[in-house]
Amino acid sequence: MHKQVTSQLLMVRPANFSSNTETLETNKFQSGLNINDSQESIQSLAIEEFDNMVNLLRDHQITIFDLDDIKELNNTDALFPNNWVTFHQDNTAVIYPMMAKSRRKEKRNDILKYLEEFESFRIEKVIDLSYLEKDGFFLEGTGSMVLDRINKIVFACKSSRTSINALEVFCKKLNYSSVVFEAVNDDLPIYHTNVMMSLGQETVFICSESIKDQKDIKRIHKLFEISERKIIELSMAQMNQFAGNVLEVENTKGQSHLIMSKKAYQSLEAPQIQSISKSSKIISIPLDTIEKYGGGSARCMIAEIFLQKY
Repeated sequence: MHKQVTSQLLMVRPANFSSNTETLETNKFQSGLNINDSQESIQSLAIEEFDNMVNLLRDHQITIFDLDDIKELNNTDALFPNNWVTFHQDNTAVIYPMMAKSRRKEKRNDILKYLEEFESFRIEKVIDLSYLEKDGFFLEGTGSMVLDRINKIVFACKSSRTSINALEVFCKKLNYSSVVFEAVNDDLPIYHTNVMMSLGQETVFICSESIKDQKDIKRIHKLFEISERKIIELSMAQMNQFAGNVLEVENTKGQSHLIMSKKAYQSLEAPQIQSISKSSKIISIPLDTIEKYGGGSARCMIAEIFLQKY
């Protein structure tokens, strides 16, 4: 039986966190450095937020494999591993083609080796789609794609970082079907699907307002109804506070938790919180620095591990 949520998460502690100038153009959620910003203080604050998040999740009995980024690689975005790797229940790992050349150094075989050799995870097959980069086709993991792992459906909004060609390759190799649509924020394509949608076991978060075509909205909502998921509708304002960039996980006791940033939580209305709390315990984490300069939030920082163990 396919699982939608897991209790085992990979996170990468940043060594050189900063605002990546190469991704600024396509990411409306990201801010550049200004004249008063110190690189050292931004890195220091990001580490503080990262470590606090890891500790909070562990306090809730969620299993975290937190590995250090390699300082010499000068990665500004290493703390977003969900963009370069996904792990699947059939013991497959998929490596993704990334748009920003500066981010391609984040892909690390040593992380896969560590999970196999030291944590006893089985990786029987690695599908590396990086070859698509040379043709200008990109697909940035569970940033570009929101996966319904139970029904094998990918939801993806088109953007310069999410190529239909690359998506078709993924679907063919992993036997998924795709639902592709256009979503915008101030008339600009939303760079990653996971900022406007999140899919849990019984709940889905979606900013339908961002989807351009009414037919797409109806089609997507119909699929959620078929899978008997409760829809939490987000406004554009809430999406811009990262309320869509959330992730449902389990702890080691099988209890459901919803991970989100403090900013995302503060944007929610009381009925929404009430509705979420019926099925999941909310863990809200201050991530202001990471959100501002990285342009991503709690969900982006987590690569879920669905692999079996030896």
